[in-house]
Formats: sequence, C-alpha cells, structure tokens
Amino acid sequence: METTPFPAKPCDVVALTVAEFTRDLDPNAMVSLDDICRRFIDDTNKALVWVIRFRALAAWRVRADVASWLGSRPSHAQHACEVAATFELNGEWEFDADAFRSAVEIQGLSRSASQRARKAPEA
Repeated sequence: METTPFPAKPCDVVALTVAEFTRDLDPNAMVSLDDICRRFIDDTNKALVWVIRFRALAAWRVRADVASWLGSRPSHAQHACEVAATFELNGEWEFDADAFRSAVEIQGLSRSASQRARKAPEA
C-alpha cells in the first residue's frame, strides 16, 4: 500500500480530494490529531496533511477582512472548504490570503454556472 509522503516543507503538502477534506468537517471545531488519524488509519501522513490544511483554512478564516466576507454569503464558507483541499500552501504553511479568496470566488462562480446549465431548458 502506498502512503502519503511526509510533508517536511509546505510544498510537500499534497492535495486531498474534496471528499477526504470536507467529510464531517466543521471549520469552527477544534480537531484532535487522534480523531483525524482514526479517519486515515492506514496513512498517518495523510492525517497530518489534513491537519495542516485545516489549520491553514482556520488561519485564513479568522482574518478580519475574510471573516466579514465569509459572512456576506453562506456559500463562501463551503467553497473555501472545498478549495482548501487542494490549494497550495505558502512558506508559512498557510494559504496566500488574496489568492485563496480569489480561488474561492472562482469556485463559487463555477458552481453557479454549472447549476444554471443544469436548470436551463434544452433547445
């Protein structure tokens, strides 16, 4: 069985699937490494990656400019969780605030466009 590489540097933090990262995710909760290790029982490095991504998301969410923006539209929080699964970390083990926010906005626009396309009557 192949395991996730140990993330010794921010660039080593691999992407997770959206499902892996967002399953039972409460961005406002405290997380225990033990609980996350139980989720990824066969891959403790993947559990560590999950925690690193969760902490990067938490650090981004508490920024004053971000907190008010997240509150402006409920879907922003969900899109942020989805983007956090794969977004690249900077040298401080965090998401670049402006680039991450842009990615969240793009995710929302993309989701809205696909929902409109599904609802559109066929010609």
